[in-house]
Amino acid sequence: MALVPTTASNDASQLIAEVDMGSDSSVLTVRATVVQASTIFYDTPATLGPEVDRLAAMAGKYRVHLVMGVIERDGYTLYCTILFFDPQGRYLGKHRKLMPTALERLIWGFGDGSTIPVFETSIGKIGAAICWENRMPLLRTALYAKGIEIYCAPTADSRDTWQASMTHIALEGGCFVLSANQFCRRKDYPPPPEYVFSGTEEELSPDSVVCAGGSAIISPSGTILAGPNYDGEALISADLDLGEIIRAKFDFDVVGHYARPEVLSLVVRDHPATPVTFTSTSTKAEDSCKK
Repeated sequence: MALVPTTASNDASQLIAEVDMGSDSSVLTVRATVVQASTIFYDTPATLGPEVDRLAAMAGKYRVHLVMGVIERDGYTLYCTILFFDPQGRYLGKHRKLMPTALERLIWGFGDGSTIPVFETSIGKIGAAICWENRMPLLRTALYAKGIEIYCAPTADSRDTWQASMTHIALEGGCFVLSANQFCRRKDYPPPPEYVFSGTEEELSPDSVVCAGGSAIISPSGTILAGPNYDGEALISADLDLGEIIRAKFDFDVVGHYARPEVLSLVVRDHPATPVTFTSTSTKAEDSCKK
């Protein structure tokens, strides 16, 4: 997913454009693009090369805020992760999926509260949640409390029910939702027996669609601005009027005037949940605070 201020010019080569302020000089319009495409399975170098460095270089080259899903390795554990980059090509941080979905739990590790960021940028506050963790109301509430304005939701779910969830999140959070899914055919995956679609492999031809996309962009009022696209690989783009966020929050602010903290509250443990803590490290940190 890529985001950049929109242009008032017809010059397609202009990457950083004059911002459309409208009637409120504090509000800008952002051009958002969701990339709906297949990866090259089992071949990361062919897909990207040195992953983080090349992603950062892309963000810097095209001067966009880039939000990208990856598989992260930390030691001997894998995590389903989202990386964030700014238009200067700098890595901002990451979100690790809190709850791997279904059989993913056999492979991927679990994220913790230390990687639920919302980054304040020149085009708004950007954060993300991955696939079915978007159904976790307390996680969404944590993102809303951090002021998320551009909510990125990469997924592998192309069903109609996913679209309903995305519309609900946009309305609930008073934010723009950018949902990205891959569009893949059977031929995009390695052939059997290396890779098998259990229970359906016999019915598939090389051109059979195995992940239908459905990427979309939705406004804080629940209006679908672009997509959902089920036709193939595509760029799904829309202009985001950030003034809509203010209007949506006036009606409903789930962590503001519509909250009832004396009845309902949420505690987020946002420190790293590490299995081993070394007392020497803790002692050094305490000593430095005393100086």
